[in-house]
Amino acid sequence: MTGPVGKSRLRGIQRHPPKALAARAFTLIDVLVTLAVVALLIGIMLPGMGRVREIARQVVCRSNLRQLGLGLMLYADTSRDQLPYSVFIDPRQRNDNEIDYAPEDMMTLRLDRQLAMRTQTTWDGLGLLYDSEVLPSQEIFYCPSHHGQHPFEEYINTWRAPKGELVGNYQYRGKGPNGSTRLSFIEPSRASIAADGMRSIDDYNHKVGLNVLRADLSLFWWPDPLGLMGEFVDAASQDSYQTYSFDLLWDQIDSPDENILPER
Repeated sequence: MTGPVGKSRLRGIQRHPPKALAARAFTLIDVLVTLAVVALLIGIMLPGMGRVREIARQVVCRSNLRQLGLGLMLYADTSRDQLPYSVFIDPRQRNDNEIDYAPEDMMTLRLDRQLAMRTQTTWDGLGLLYDSEVLPSQEIFYCPSHHGQHPFEEYINTWRAPKGELVGNYQYRGKGPNGSTRLSFIEPSRASIAADGMRSIDDYNHKVGLNVLRADLSLFWWPDPLGLMGEFVDAASQDSYQTYSFDLLWDQIDSPDENILPER
C-alpha cells in the first residue's frame, strides 16, 4: 500500500529513531575524551613549534650578521682597509686622567650626547656602516630573538632623530686578536670580529649559542647548549666587566674546541 505516511507512524518514528542514527550520536564522554586528546596534542606540539620559531629567528639573525660582514668589507674597501672605528677600544685620556676602555659597550651604534660632546664624534662602531650609507636598513642591527632592553621597537623614534644614543643587538670587536684594525691584516683570518650581544645575559640573544662573524666574512654557530657562556656573561657583567673577562669571551669564541673560560 502506497501513499502519505500517517501521523501516528511519524510519531512512532520520532519516538523510536532508527538504530543507525542513534549509534552515530555523540555522548558527553565522547566529547570530553576528544577535547582531552586535542589538548594533549597541543601540549606536545607547542614546545616543538617554539623551537621551530627560534630556529627561524636564528636564521634571520645569521642573515643580519652576513649583511654586516658585507658592510664591513665595503667599508674597509673605501677606508684603506680600516674597520669602523670605536671609541670603546681606543684608550683615551679623560680630563680626570682616567683612561676609557669599555669593549662591552661595543653594541653601541650612536653615542649619547655627553660622550659625543667629549669625543667629538656621534656614530660609533657598526653604526658607521649606517652613517656612511653602506647599510641603509636599521633593522639589520637587531636580532629578532633579543629579549633584553634593546629591541628595535625601543629605538624607532631615536632612529628618526638626528641625535641620541642607539644600541644594537650585535657585539662588535673592532680589531683582531693581534690588535690590527685593518681587515686584511687580522690574524688569524678566522678570528671573530662580531657576534650576538654579550654585554649582559639579557643581551645574550639565543641562550643556547651565538651566531659569529669571522674576519674572513664566514659565519658559524657557536653552540652553548648547557649555557656555560651565558653563565660567564652573566657573572662577568655583574663584576662590571673587567677587561680581561670580556677579552676572554672573544678568545673562547676563537677557540670553540677548547674550554678556556675559568669556572665561576
